[in-house]
Amino acid sequence: MAKRTRMTEMEAYAVKTRQSEPVGSRGKGTLLLERKASGAILAYYRERTPESDKRLLLGTLIKKPKIGTDERSLDEMRAEALRVSNDAATAGGLAKYLEHQIELKAAAEAVRVAAAELVEIERIECQRLAEIEASRGTLSDLFLDYIEDRRGKATPGVVKELERLFKANLKEPHPAIIQMKARDIRADHILKVLNPIWERGSKVQADRMRSFLVAAFNHGLTVESVVGRSNSKVYSLEVNPAAMVKVEKVSAPVERALSDAELRQFWETIQNTEGVGPVMALLFKFVIATGGQRIKNIIETTWADYDLDAGTVLLAHRKGRGGQTMSRPHLVPLTGRAVKLMRYVREINGDHLWPWTTHGKQPFVITSPTHAVADWLDTVHAILEGQKVPAFSPRDLRRTCTQLMQKHGIDDRLSDLLQAHGQTGVVSKHYRNNPEAALPEKRRAIELFDRALAKTLGEAEGTGNVLPISRRKKKITGPLS
Repeated sequence: MAKRTRMTEMEAYAVKTRQSEPVGSRGKGTLLLERKASGAILAYYRERTPESDKRLLLGTLIKKPKIGTDERSLDEMRAEALRVSNDAATAGGLAKYLEHQIELKAAAEAVRVAAAELVEIERIECQRLAEIEASRGTLSDLFLDYIEDRRGKATPGVVKELERLFKANLKEPHPAIIQMKARDIRADHILKVLNPIWERGSKVQADRMRSFLVAAFNHGLTVESVVGRSNSKVYSLEVNPAAMVKVEKVSAPVERALSDAELRQFWETIQNTEGVGPVMALLFKFVIATGGQRIKNIIETTWADYDLDAGTVLLAHRKGRGGQTMSRPHLVPLTGRAVKLMRYVREINGDHLWPWTTHGKQPFVITSPTHAVADWLDTVHAILEGQKVPAFSPRDLRRTCTQLMQKHGIDDRLSDLLQAHGQTGVVSKHYRNNPEAALPEKRRAIELFDRALAKTLGEAEGTGNVLPISRRKKKITGPLS
């Protein structure tokens, strides 16, 4: 048998049909080159045995192979054929080698698929966690969610106050804190919110702000379990950080009542105070003329609540936790003095929904009367016999009227009925729930009160009337004083 020899490069690259050369020693197989009709030379590792003749494609033979393809040079084909020959010998033949390669590829594919599945699982989990994190509400989300929950339950004034406190005490001074997740808020963050309020002297407001924050977090602790909830934000709260913070209670003065001289001076000069408009001055006089009704309830009235011909105004008392849903009607009789005051207001604001408004877009905010009293206290009008009138708030006018009735011998029962004191409980809710039924008794109370007020104001008996005010005038003058 002739000795097998290796091809020269010229022979290899110029092969016309087929040509082969041994791979290593005898029995190691051969490197077979075969030119196809396209002109491409394909290289195979060939193993011939008495039982079989098998080939394994190694690639395309080319002098200058391109990276990333199955093209190889002659030397590279020889090296590859030798590697396959050795691996096949180890495996027990090319057939078993190919079977093993299939198994390896299947295993590699399984690993690749498993890895891809793991990557996908991790991606889905990361997306899920990101969605959960995005759905977790911030402190801003929580407080605004709480405000929305109070709509329809609390009075519009309370909701407006919540919105004001959110803007003044959270949104503007603490933008970083309100963007924190609500679950990450701690007591020290609450302190950062409350301390500046306390330090600027607004101690009562600091206590109120703390109460609202406690209520907001209590809302967040339970709201996720509410069926039919429209807000998709979750808070994942475990504790109420605001409840851990304590605000020193500040006892607001609750015994201040104006003396007869102070009341008369306030009545006569409030309309002449710089910064106090005519409607605000009339509001104070109307509160006094109606026996000290709650100023907040009066501010919330619309013209539809007044029947000046019948001499009544219907107030809605929403004091206590029931808020808007537990409002109680309180029909207040009006004296000739109060009716004329309202006719002056109608000359000014008769085109608006509310009597007690500056521009008609909304009624006075609850803090406006407080500012007006403060303006009056800063003027020379608040000096009596060389002494400055001690500070008081609009709420103290109610107490002043109560004590005025006491001083003039008006029965406490009539006083309480007129001011809607103690009109709560099962009996009032279910049996004494007709606001008109008590009107005769209230009229008797208001008539007695108006006589006492006339004496305090130094009016001649039988007077209590006032003259109309021009809609164009900026201040109340003349008989209104």
